[in-house]
Amino acid sequence: MRVEHLRSRIGAALIAAALLAPPAMAQEGAPLTLPALVKRALELSPPQRIAEASVGLAESQRNNARAGLLPQLGAAVSQTRQTTNPATLGFEFPGLPSLIGPYSVFDARLKLSQAVLDFAQSSELAGAGFAVEAARAQAEQSREQIAAQVALSYIQVLAGEQAVEAARADLVLAEDLLALARDQREAGVASGVDVARAQTALAQDRYALSEAETAIARSRLQLQRAAVLPMDAPLQLGGHLQVSDAAVPGAEQALEEAKSHRAELAAIDAALKQADAELHAAQRRRWPKLALFADYGQSSKTPVRGEEDTYRYGASLELPIYSGGALRAGEDAARLKLEQQRERAEDLRQQVEQDVRLALATVQNTAEQVKAATATRELASRELELARDRFLNGVANNVDVVSAQASLARARSQYIGALAAYQQARVNLAAAQGRSQSFEL
Repeated sequence: MRVEHLRSRIGAALIAAALLAPPAMAQEGAPLTLPALVKRALELSPPQRIAEASVGLAESQRNNARAGLLPQLGAAVSQTRQTTNPATLGFEFPGLPSLIGPYSVFDARLKLSQAVLDFAQSSELAGAGFAVEAARAQAEQSREQIAAQVALSYIQVLAGEQAVEAARADLVLAEDLLALARDQREAGVASGVDVARAQTALAQDRYALSEAETAIARSRLQLQRAAVLPMDAPLQLGGHLQVSDAAVPGAEQALEEAKSHRAELAAIDAALKQADAELHAAQRRRWPKLALFADYGQSSKTPVRGEEDTYRYGASLELPIYSGGALRAGEDAARLKLEQQRERAEDLRQQVEQDVRLALATVQNTAEQVKAATATRELASRELELARDRFLNGVANNVDVVSAQASLARARSQYIGALAAYQQARVNLAAAQGRSQSFEL
């Protein structure tokens, strides 16, 4: 009868603890899901906005490079008052004054030019296009990183909430065991040492609850920061840590997914192409450039006196002969940059394979840890029940009870930690495959 009474008291205490939970644990309004938080972070996160702005900057630079190959049309108007020395123009004969003027000159003119052959500029334009591809891939990489960070923070908050619940349950149990020790002492089957031991266990559980509440406060702030949520707003999540039914892919399948979806690989590939185009541009600066030009306008003394239509048209061919070593230096620099990008690409491919294989191994290992932690928690709960019955019946003191109570608290903590580690390993696997944005618990 006393055992049943004790169990009913523990159940009532657990209900009371749930009802008296602080507002952060039970709030009004719809719970926040992981997809909703990821979507919000991708829309509002400053790092993502910076990455998107980098794409716009790269596109502007590409458009600027393209402009050099398109027709150039301009207009110019000038009105001058000047003097001229005719000798500088080759006019030297008797009677010609040494200085002509001052006189007025008005000129209004339209100017048109078009590059016909500019191989270096064409290569620079191609390189600028690859730079846009690289910026877009880097923006996608930023999205993946933000999604993974939100998911990891989300899991940490869920783990913290379960840790607080477990700490409250441990505290309720410690309070009830202290009451039991006092009852047993009054009945003459326990000593003051048993009561003091139970009081120590209660103090330790209060400390553990305070630690859990501090940790969950820190985790909530991290999630609010990652998801661009108001720091002073209540936070209610719509999720619970548990083992997922999703199948774990094999190593080959995961590697193929990573090769297809990792934004870093797309970014380094675009950077390689950009570096190759820049090398071609540096080499082609030695090649000739051909351009056409024309202008048409009116020349006169003033805008309304002596107007005459004048024009000019022609073609220009430029060929660099000697540049003091600048062209060779530019080629060498572009070639070294290309070699650097190739080394970075190879290193990144190896890093991607390492990420995938490590994430797969971690998922498998943490899944086993969850199984072991589940069994440990069940055994610790059974151990506590047996030790409590022995103490209640006066067969032993409460040393075994307090020890079993501490074992159960550790088992609960290990179980929550194993669940969190398992889900975080799944996030890391999704990130290694380039699929963080579609991750679900």
